[in-house]
Amino acid sequence: MSKFLLLAIFACSIFTANSQKTYKYSIAPKDSVVDIYFSDTIFDPYQWMENPSDPRLKDWIDDQKKLTEKLGHKQTQIWTLREQIATMYSNIEREKIEGYVEKEEKNKDRYEFKDKYIEYNRAPDLLYKKNSDSNYKYLIKIKEFRNTKDDNVIITNIGLSPDFDIAAISMSHSGSDWREVYFFDLENGQQLSDTLKYLRNGSQVIWNGNGVYYDSYKKPVEGRELLDKAVGQTLYYHKIGTTQSNDLMLYQNPDTTGAYRFRYFKQDSTKLFFYHQYQSKGKIYNAVSYGNINENKSVFLKNFLLYPKSDSIGFKIEELFGDTAILSTTWDTPNGKLMTANINQLNSLEKLVPEFDVPMRSANRLGKDMIACTYRNDGQYFVLIFNLQGELLKKIDFPFGKSVKSFYENDPEAEYTDFCISSFYHPNIWYQLSLKDFSFKPISNIWIPYDAKKLETRYIKYISKDGTEIPMYITCLKDTKLNGNNPTLLYGYGGYGVTIEPFFNESVALWLLHGGILAVPNIRGGGDEGSEWGKAGRRLKKQNTFNDFIAAAEYLIQEKYTNPDKLAIRGKSHGGLLVTAVAMQRPELFKAVVAEAGVYDMLRFEKFTIGSADANVNEFGSVTNFYDYNNLKSYSPLHNIRDDEKYPNILLLSGDNDDRVPSFHSYKFLATLQARGSSKSVYQLYIIPGAGHGGALTPVDAFEKLLYEYYFLFDQLGIEFW
Repeated sequence: MSKFLLLAIFACSIFTANSQKTYKYSIAPKDSVVDIYFSDTIFDPYQWMENPSDPRLKDWIDDQKKLTEKLGHKQTQIWTLREQIATMYSNIEREKIEGYVEKEEKNKDRYEFKDKYIEYNRAPDLLYKKNSDSNYKYLIKIKEFRNTKDDNVIITNIGLSPDFDIAAISMSHSGSDWREVYFFDLENGQQLSDTLKYLRNGSQVIWNGNGVYYDSYKKPVEGRELLDKAVGQTLYYHKIGTTQSNDLMLYQNPDTTGAYRFRYFKQDSTKLFFYHQYQSKGKIYNAVSYGNINENKSVFLKNFLLYPKSDSIGFKIEELFGDTAILSTTWDTPNGKLMTANINQLNSLEKLVPEFDVPMRSANRLGKDMIACTYRNDGQYFVLIFNLQGELLKKIDFPFGKSVKSFYENDPEAEYTDFCISSFYHPNIWYQLSLKDFSFKPISNIWIPYDAKKLETRYIKYISKDGTEIPMYITCLKDTKLNGNNPTLLYGYGGYGVTIEPFFNESVALWLLHGGILAVPNIRGGGDEGSEWGKAGRRLKKQNTFNDFIAAAEYLIQEKYTNPDKLAIRGKSHGGLLVTAVAMQRPELFKAVVAEAGVYDMLRFEKFTIGSADANVNEFGSVTNFYDYNNLKSYSPLHNIRDDEKYPNILLLSGDNDDRVPSFHSYKFLATLQARGSSKSVYQLYIIPGAGHGGALTPVDAFEKLLYEYYFLFDQLGIEFW
């Protein structure tokens, strides 16, 4: 798409925060609602916002949209930024490598799919063709699957039958985590009558013979789809040509609360593997099992790993070689190791690859009989290749500040495989690796509209409040002067053991080219330094996460990268909680905050959708526990807003169809900020239409969101346009 077309189709409202001294907000109605936690009485005047059907909510949201429009006014600068972002996105070629000469001959009768946009404010249609054909044909006209005229239907997955003649296509409506599956005959392009409903994000659809295994949930209460917990997870087998009501039930989740979900996958043509809970003599265990797939499609589970339920012990099947499973685990090894298990014997474990002094990032099959393990040491990635006896065959080092992806090959006959490297300032560069001598060469060309050699990534360590060393990437122009006056964006996540690796984003590249600095610390709660690093920022230790992020800001100021008037922070999901929590604790450190899809009411989070899932209780705790409750209250952004405090200028972003972190978190937090915070700061909400927690934005919506967000950052930190 040319930049001229982008300029023609995109439009958005803009604003400047520096033109007003004070802000007047529409006061949201208050109810006299209180919740009692142990001996505490917690007033919750905006609890009514949790009900999407409350008529007051629409009026309040309309007022917020009017506020955004009132704050916005067109300037010539926004057109400059619009053109630069459009140019960056349209001129950078992101190659999607599906396969190369060595593989294409085997796949000539298989299919390729691609999107076709009719309107850029709508989701795309789906085209397809055989690899051997020249022209694409229509498979799906997305408008035929909309429930309403504003429904943003997104295709989330395509799974082909063993004979490559039928496609099972999963769809989501307006970004919801609920899924539906439709089936299409690829020989004639016709939709079949089969439909599967009430699947969720993370549900599997696995082909076997003339049908699929899938897991679905009980039908949600109408009007509560975005709020209530999904319960009743059950595994079924669906035979093509039948109705869902006649599907064969194979396994039912013993947990009826929605706190725990089983997971499964197909490793070969004869076995399904399961992660699930197992109860024996009143005790709950975690189990890893498999079931042989027989002709009547039923599955009988046989446990081969059984261990006490604990967030400290976990196993993941990485690969299967015959009856030997390759498992990764952090059990007694915080940095991770590989073990083997005989799937025909219970708890028959042997060490394959030991724990090293740096954490293992991933372990993948590499051809017939090798395993590739990826590690990172002080910002530099390397890959160790082992045989199935655990003997080291090769070490491959990669450039500093780059991330390595797709180091994987499932075909036992393959002689080559592909992998890519990327960084904060250039997109994926693909390479081909010989599986014989491990030599590799570039096989893709990229063109970017700037000189990447002018940029660099530094890797430093700073000291947090308790003396712990925290690693951080700092990316900027090489000639950046440490004068204490550089616009700086501090980005963080800090939860669920997630490590932030170098990633490429066109808008971030534009930020860097304008003299901005990007700082990305891997704070505790994430997984940068192994499993213990994650535990050190979890549950009752969550304040460590916030302290680490605050210390990153203090380091950037102390080392003259920036100052509080030039420092913005950004985070999404858990990162949204992170940046708002630290803004409430240390408002004087930051000029601006961008928080997207964050959890801001920590006391009521577990009452809705996935809030009470095991993963979230392990991460945050539960208000039903006295110690957890007091800890949650101590940092919950909603409950730590102080009267007349001058907070940073805050931009909240939320999808209006988010059922993972419901939008009311943003509504309640914003209403409280506007009522209690200083009127010298701007607190505003950008509502993303037809979007859920994972995005699902149309090109127009994505561009408008991006432009709004970055103009806010450019304007707040005083970045000059060129």
